[in-house]
Amino acid sequence: MEYFALLAIATLVIIVLAVALYLRRRDAGTLVGIGVLYYWSLFGAWYIVIDKTGGFSGKNYGYLEGKLFPIVLDRNYLVALALYAGFIILVELTLLLAVAPAKGNRDLAPLTLRHGPILLIGLVAGVASLLLVEDKLGAAWTLNESAYVYTRTQTDEWFTLHQVLNRVAMVPPAIGLAVLAAGKRSRALVSVQRRYTLPAYLLLLGGMLAFTFILGNKNEVLSTLVAGMLAYLGLVRKPKWIRAGLVVAGGLWMLYAIDFFRAVPFAGLEAAVSARADQATGMANFLTSSNEAYGAHFSMYGVLAGGVEPRFGYSLYSLVCSVIPRVLWPDRPPDIYRYYSESVGAIQNQGYSLHHATGWYLNFGYLGVALGAVVMGLVWAYCLNAHRRAGAGYLFRLFGAVAPWLFVACLPPLIRAGPEGYKGFLIEGVMIPVGVLAMACRRPKIRKPLHWHPERGWSWKPII
Repeated sequence: MEYFALLAIATLVIIVLAVALYLRRRDAGTLVGIGVLYYWSLFGAWYIVIDKTGGFSGKNYGYLEGKLFPIVLDRNYLVALALYAGFIILVELTLLLAVAPAKGNRDLAPLTLRHGPILLIGLVAGVASLLLVEDKLGAAWTLNESAYVYTRTQTDEWFTLHQVLNRVAMVPPAIGLAVLAAGKRSRALVSVQRRYTLPAYLLLLGGMLAFTFILGNKNEVLSTLVAGMLAYLGLVRKPKWIRAGLVVAGGLWMLYAIDFFRAVPFAGLEAAVSARADQATGMANFLTSSNEAYGAHFSMYGVLAGGVEPRFGYSLYSLVCSVIPRVLWPDRPPDIYRYYSESVGAIQNQGYSLHHATGWYLNFGYLGVALGAVVMGLVWAYCLNAHRRAGAGYLFRLFGAVAPWLFVACLPPLIRAGPEGYKGFLIEGVMIPVGVLAMACRRPKIRKPLHWHPERGWSWKPII
């Protein structure tokens, strides 16, 4: 019963703090972000405890115990649950202390976004990404293998670039589409719609969704969905909740469909989709049974049960070395995940998740878990507070507008990585999307400022 009691109390505290954060900030992204932390940390624990205490949850995570290690309801698992709960709660407390209230410079004249550069850069990135894996897709077709399995097992030094290009082709266009949907009443970013703009966005994002479906990549789709939806909710003054809900439902179904068909051989994918499309309807079961809710969750218990000793500050060393691209240094030191998988005896040549808190524990022990939570809370708070710098230049104003959405969109990969994950967040999650949007932004002209009218929105001419 102590396991259920710990989960129930921790969940209640997390919810109360999340509500307090929302009331302080009035930002939907904080609720989504806390939900992401909970899903990848404690959500799967409920079903594990149910099964280990004689019940039957019906969730499929047993194969992970065969490939990683079996979970036993002992002191180590109780400590693992307490560490995960403490990590989330400390992130929330840090946010409450560091984040500014909802009031601020939200009604500054917005930046003007041009859609043409976003669409062009996205198209070039998507084509380049396809060219980087074209030979692997051809080999998967010839060998009658899954494109997902083949591209993940036959990776080379260009695979990371391929993943980055996918994000370039999807995340900035998702934000651009959100700006378009927000219209002239947008808070921070406005745009002028052309005839081709909406169809071009739909074609580009539709093509990239088809591409990621073939590759079996869920991460890019999830980041795109979160960034685009939070951008829309953050920009528009009166969201159209029914349309937003339909988009979210469609995005979640796409994630489920990718997971459902990702193991199908590439050559037989079209036939499988035609024959089994009517079976791809268990979206709710997918959300509760996905291995995403269990893989990272396993890691802390495995480290504690196996008595794995921390390697003091190893992630910082790996992070410094990662500045040199793997293309130039193929054998550069791996991240802390490799140490984790080897220490717990995981079956090699397969991908498992390492929880962010576990990564910090493997660097600095128990104090590392607290340190990691404070660092995450401070980084998140900085992203939320950046918009308040009214005197900043247009580039920082752009960063301040999009940083809260990008941070939450990057939380899923960050929570499944050690401290090294901040490199991906900084470069792939922030610098590249902000750089693309900056190339599409018009610098504000002081001599022709935008004027706000509560009913007609923004205008270049004074509205009387």
